[in-house]
Amino acid sequence: MTIQTQDAVLLKKKDFRETSFILTFYTRDFGKVHGLLKGARGTRARGDLNPLFFGLNRIVYYEKRKSDLFIISHCETEEVFLNILTELSRVSVAYYILELVDVFTERDGDSAEIFGVFLNSLRLLNAGKEPASTARLFEVRFLISLGLWPGSESLKLTEGARSSLLHFERGNWQVSSKINLTREVGEEIKKITREIIGDNLDRPLKTLKVFGLESDTRPLVRGSGRMWP
Repeated sequence: MTIQTQDAVLLKKKDFRETSFILTFYTRDFGKVHGLLKGARGTRARGDLNPLFFGLNRIVYYEKRKSDLFIISHCETEEVFLNILTELSRVSVAYYILELVDVFTERDGDSAEIFGVFLNSLRLLNAGKEPASTARLFEVRFLISLGLWPGSESLKLTEGARSSLLHFERGNWQVSSKINLTREVGEEIKKITREIIGDNLDRPLKTLKVFGLESDTRPLVRGSGRMWP
């Protein structure tokens, strides 16, 4: 029975019986992990178990016999991104990112690059980065990591969109994360990324429906002066 200790970000959480959770994490080295976390709920909940969304967790888990679920024996939050919760525009992007990672990834995948893009995007939202620009940067880097991005040189783009995409594609994360897209350029890039994402899914993303973003032709919802994704 191999015990693993991993940095992980929580994707899903479901109550199980009276005291437990069934959790889905995305880990740095092993992709998605589905696990049972016992004793995390109720009046006698253990203090060292704290599964939170929008944070970096350290989990310890091992394989459960005759089950697809792992047993998660320890879960401690090392970094929490509470500023994401201060604006609905940030929350919408954060949940959108979580859903993309969940639907596009599998267990035992090549996860280190995806994990870095995922975690860094949440950190950007927490630090106050404009949400729509963060969503576009994540989409491009995520699609590159998945091998689904066609490359800006193959796309028909305006000069502003091409320049921004080149930075997203080739710049290091620190440089790329400083780019704030104009409304027009952001909409142009969004049309491309959403089309690629939609072509590789067999169902619409739930977060787009929940936050009223199913159609790219709908007016943008505005809050606190910031565009939604």
